[in-house]
Amino acid sequence: MTGPKRDFRTDLQALRAVAVLAVIVNHMWPGVLPGGYIGVDVFFVISGFLITSHLLRESRSTGKIRLGAFWARRARRLLPAALLVLAVCGIFTVVMMPLPQWENELYQIGAAAVYVLNWVLASNSLDYFAQGEAQTLVTHYWSLSVEEQFYIIWPIILLAVALFTFRRAKRTQVVVTAVVFAVIALASLAWAVYSTAQTPSAAYFQTTGRAWEFAAGGLVALLPVLSETIRRRLSAFVWLGWALILGSAVLFDSQSGVPGPAALIPVLGVVLVIAIGEAEHTWSTRAITSFRPVQIIGDVSYSAYLWHWPLIVAAPVILSRPIGTVDKFVLLAITLVLALLTKRFIEDPVRLGPLARTRPRWIAVMTVAAMAVVVVPSALGVVALRDHGVSATASLVAASKDPGECFGAQAELGTADCSDSRELGDQGYLLSESHFNLITSTTGGTICEEVTTADGVVKTCSWGAPEGTQDLDIAIVGDSHAEMWSGSLDTVAPVHNARIHTFLKGGCAATADPAVGTISTDPAYVADCQAWRTGTIDMLVEDPDIDVIITTAWSGKYTVNGQPDPGTGYADAWNQWLDSGKRVILMAEPPVLPVDVVDCIIDSCTVPVESVDTESALTRAAAMIDNVNFSVVDFSDVFCDDVCYPVVGGIPAYFDSNHLTEALTRSFGEGWLEDELTQPFVQQ
Repeated sequence: MTGPKRDFRTDLQALRAVAVLAVIVNHMWPGVLPGGYIGVDVFFVISGFLITSHLLRESRSTGKIRLGAFWARRARRLLPAALLVLAVCGIFTVVMMPLPQWENELYQIGAAAVYVLNWVLASNSLDYFAQGEAQTLVTHYWSLSVEEQFYIIWPIILLAVALFTFRRAKRTQVVVTAVVFAVIALASLAWAVYSTAQTPSAAYFQTTGRAWEFAAGGLVALLPVLSETIRRRLSAFVWLGWALILGSAVLFDSQSGVPGPAALIPVLGVVLVIAIGEAEHTWSTRAITSFRPVQIIGDVSYSAYLWHWPLIVAAPVILSRPIGTVDKFVLLAITLVLALLTKRFIEDPVRLGPLARTRPRWIAVMTVAAMAVVVVPSALGVVALRDHGVSATASLVAASKDPGECFGAQAELGTADCSDSRELGDQGYLLSESHFNLITSTTGGTICEEVTTADGVVKTCSWGAPEGTQDLDIAIVGDSHAEMWSGSLDTVAPVHNARIHTFLKGGCAATADPAVGTISTDPAYVADCQAWRTGTIDMLVEDPDIDVIITTAWSGKYTVNGQPDPGTGYADAWNQWLDSGKRVILMAEPPVLPVDVVDCIIDSCTVPVESVDTESALTRAAAMIDNVNFSVVDFSDVFCDDVCYPVVGGIPAYFDSNHLTEALTRSFGEGWLEDELTQPFVQQ
């Protein structure tokens, strides 16, 4: 195989400078440069070109490719600065970040240290373009993970090609190599097109959908160096290349479909710039690319990329407010200063100093040790946080079963002075998702949600007093908003010697109106929901053993052909149950908080009560009922006064904007619905 010798190129440094500035500006001012994220694509093509060129030169001059030496050089070049920034991020996390954010931060720091973060983010389907959505201090390391995976796999591919074409003519070697690169590029691009259309959030991070960009750079490395005369003739295409890159940065946005077909535009731009090169004449781009500040930024582009994102994420934490325009310019300046210092005192000494003469095997040992310094504390931290979360959650659930006078709902229902009711008692409550369950366990049976069996019979489950010994049979009916009151029912079942029967289906309200929508528009789900509705309403009418029906729904979520539900379907169902001799208790919907609940708890935020909807299909339906056996229970005062709170009695009241936590519903205690459950049925 051949690989042409190429001198230092100012245009490559300029490409790096443009790429890193595009990314930084996009992250700081996404509205100004919505497509600035294509800077990463530029980096990938450059890496493909440079690494392939280097390996081809080595193969030509020595007749072999030394994988160990190559990987050692990459480790010396990239790891010191990367691990330094990760260590700083880890320290910042435990010193400055709220405790509930530690686990995600430390987990991603560990994943970034071993260069698999892109797959972690892909598996989580993180939306890269959603500002603030699950973004950590090190989210940007996804692209470094992709690059490192390329550095591991690409030389192996080249070595395999070299062995296959050993003793073949140089022209044959080049052709075979080009064919291999082209096949990789086409297969990867095809996957990028498909995955971007099917799962765009995951596709953005996948190495398989990015390999074609590296392969494009590799193909350019196989081309001969053009003569000065040809470069002059093709100078217009170099300008076109720059225009494609800059135009993409300006015109692309989050919906452009990168790394799918749209990415061909900036990649083609980079290919034109690199393949043609710069000529010495009046209209050459060199006058701009060789500008000293451009070269300096290109020289520190790697460290600038490493530092810029942690600064953007950390600044609001330090300042306790969103960052403004002035803040962003300050952060940009700090980024460049840190990049210069890192290049001078970390990157260059390791890359060019005594370690440059160290054998690859020792570099490998030092690499593993350095990674372990970051990975081990991160892993231990994640394990400790999960254990603490489980412990805190267990104590929370245990306390909710025997609530004190200032615990949970009791703080608002009783007469005790609970001045700190709206402050979270232990941030450990937020560390484990288990406390966010609707219901973890029931006594004397099981709870089940869903559907109808194959023959259309509604599936139900029961718990509480043993069958045949109960004094009261209670049906809990509705969607997940009904299910969330199961903790309260489990608490009061022994008090009333009651047996609880579940008629539950998530995202499906118990209404007699078939026009009312569901949580999903999937035809199969809609049909199943309708079968459940009809079956549930009829079963409860026909069951003589059911004494009380407790029902509710997130009625505001379900519309009638896109319009608000008038509520007549609910009223129809309730009247059927009332006419069959059942008492019906409607649990009014708790206030819906239009916020990220965990963030709101961390920030001690509140929601103005006027921004919470009180009108719903359930309230409209309740106004249609005139029956002494029908009652409405509204606990809104537990959550709101002049404002609404995500914390009640020192514990999380909500686990998302509209569902209550099990601990909160259990904390209503044994007196929950006491009056309603003890009233006899009145014949009318």
